[in-house]
Amino acid sequence: MSTPRPWVERSGAPAIAAALVVAASLVGDTLLYTVLPVSAARLGISRPVVGVILSANRWVRLVTNPLAARLYERFPAGALVVVALAIGALSTAAYAVPAWLAVFVAGRLLWGFSYSLLRLGSFLAAIDDAQGHAGRMIGNTRAIWGVGYLAGAVYAPFAIESVGWAGACLGAAAITVVGSLGPAWIVSGWRRGVRFVETEVAAASVWEPRLIALFVAASLELAIYAGVLVAVGGFRVDELFGQGAPVLSFVVPATFIAAAFALTQRVAQVAWTPIAGRLSDRSAHLSFGVSTAISCLSIALLALPQGPVLFVLLGGSAFVNGLTATIAVEYVVARRTSARDRPRILAALHTWQDFGAAVGALGGGVLAANGAAPALLVRAAMILVTLPLWAVGMRTTERIVVTA
Repeated sequence: MSTPRPWVERSGAPAIAAALVVAASLVGDTLLYTVLPVSAARLGISRPVVGVILSANRWVRLVTNPLAARLYERFPAGALVVVALAIGALSTAAYAVPAWLAVFVAGRLLWGFSYSLLRLGSFLAAIDDAQGHAGRMIGNTRAIWGVGYLAGAVYAPFAIESVGWAGACLGAAAITVVGSLGPAWIVSGWRRGVRFVETEVAAASVWEPRLIALFVAASLELAIYAGVLVAVGGFRVDELFGQGAPVLSFVVPATFIAAAFALTQRVAQVAWTPIAGRLSDRSAHLSFGVSTAISCLSIALLALPQGPVLFVLLGGSAFVNGLTATIAVEYVVARRTSARDRPRILAALHTWQDFGAAVGALGGGVLAANGAAPALLVRAAMILVTLPLWAVGMRTTERIVVTA
């Protein structure tokens, strides 16, 4: 009887180029999150519809993430990234006609599918080429994505004021295409260096209890950080600094304080994620535990009366440590997957994360109906729930093949 042999994989995946394609594609999505809420009335879009538009891409990814995994198992990875790039640029151009609501929503759904392919492709490139440094590669990849988020946030207000809504959206689509031409060319020839040698090798299950524990922890993290903290934090700014607040003898408007609070997340995505990845390489256990404790304390302190500077710094602390915990989970999941199973397992992780972010965005407003401070305390308590989930996910029973 033959002995089952493992999957064989080669290094050389274009991790940086794939991440740059994702970064360029994020400009249009970030434009919407930055300026659609404040432009909705002028565009004739009601607030409930704004919520539908901004969340549609997250909900559709609950379906398109597993589809993306199947596609990466069957087709060349580089070709899928290029196709996703084209779909992403087309979806951004569709935002230019907000009066055609069906086209607008269709654009968001297309972007959801595009992002499923782009994100999974970028993660696969990073992990396949990790060579023992999965945390560092995940951190570097997320930092490059963060450049796209930051660029979109800076571009959006200036473009809207200069060329109007349609021009800003078409400009974002053009930036996506032009900015990704070189990286897309590099990625286009990429085929994952993996081949299945023996059929006796059993596929890993996405319902393995330890993986489920990590998936639920990741879902809670995204619900808190990507959804609730931003929304509830904005409400808390209004409660504390609705009439502005003095900073160095100047009265700073509440909108600027809210912008600074949100900007700490974008800065952390660029500047901190490489460090967070390296911390996971050193000790994922310690990285997750310490960052979770600091996050819990930071968010709880946001519920207390604070000055504007300390409030923004606490928000930055929450975002930085939230990213650290998120990367620790992604690191462990990536290290526990073989090359063959990686698309399915990572797609499952992404689906749980998207579900948490989508529910968190809706739940933030509901919880804040009775005040932002109680909502923040609830979220601080939710963070503590991730600690026992992490402990369950990190149980060492049978040996798990590590390939990254």
